[in-house]
Amino acid sequence: MTEVFALKSQDNFIPGLKLNKGFYFDVVKSLFEKTYPNINYAASLIGHCSDVLGFDDYKSTDHVWGPRLQIFLTKKDYKRYHKEIDEFFKYNLPRTYKGFPTNYKAVEGWFNNAYMQYKEEYPINHFIEIETVDRFFNRDIEIDLSKDIEFKSWLAYPIQNLLELTSGEVFYDSINELTNARKRLSFFPLEVLLIRIYIIWNSIYEEQAFIGRCRDQGDLIGESIIINRIVNKLMRLCFYYEERYYPYSKWFGVSFKKLKIYDKVKPLINKAIYEKTYKKREEGLNKLYEEIINKHNTLNITEYVEPNIINYYKRGYLGFDSQKIIN
Repeated sequence: MTEVFALKSQDNFIPGLKLNKGFYFDVVKSLFEKTYPNINYAASLIGHCSDVLGFDDYKSTDHVWGPRLQIFLTKKDYKRYHKEIDEFFKYNLPRTYKGFPTNYKAVEGWFNNAYMQYKEEYPINHFIEIETVDRFFNRDIEIDLSKDIEFKSWLAYPIQNLLELTSGEVFYDSINELTNARKRLSFFPLEVLLIRIYIIWNSIYEEQAFIGRCRDQGDLIGESIIINRIVNKLMRLCFYYEERYYPYSKWFGVSFKKLKIYDKVKPLINKAIYEKTYKKREEGLNKLYEEIINKHNTLNITEYVEPNIINYYKRGYLGFDSQKIIN
């Protein structure tokens, strides 16, 4: 028995979403519907991990990757059938799919960090999660899907969790609960978006002049830290302005490349971060402010904002007066 089944190169890699869409249509769908023809359900690959976001590669295959998906039942059918269906898959799935084991081994009893491990005999410890939509979503966020989402809940939800629950793919849905839940969480309501935008612009306003103060003191490290922090905030705004949730740090830059604004702002970000002189870095950052304000204005979510660069208290520190947005 192989302890860990993981690819050593990209040669035989199949993106997880593609692999599991095939796994559902080639294997799971016929098995399930033949045995349980009267059960309405949904099938998907959503939630945690890089394959859901489409950023997986061969290195991802060492844990929580492989033939896996979710089957969602109504609450009534879940209560009656979920243990039976779980057992059914343990004894009826093929041992492999496209060369990847369907059996998994838990890590220290924690199955959500399991890895593929080939197993000759049955039962198979499969990674088909039998769930209800409500149970699955409440693993990550507190939500009552039978009610409108409260304003305070929208403010509290972690963006990473919202991204994971609305990413991936729904392969089939005859109960519509999953599709409707994902649609409701697809992006922030306008009033919540405005508050999140306000918070970011306000935090930029509070420290953008500190870049020049660091320069005055010959503190290149401090200057670089602040510039990078502000650029990160501006990048987050770009996600918001394109009605997208952003991922956590590992995939933040990769995901940013997929935004429509990326080609316009990439050279400005590079200039703000990498140029050798303070003047060039300042110029790049201010051009970046202007470009993102122009994007802001296309959404018509506030009154028009003039993308003017100001001289902070006439000290020679050039930047954008973000109070024009937050006031």
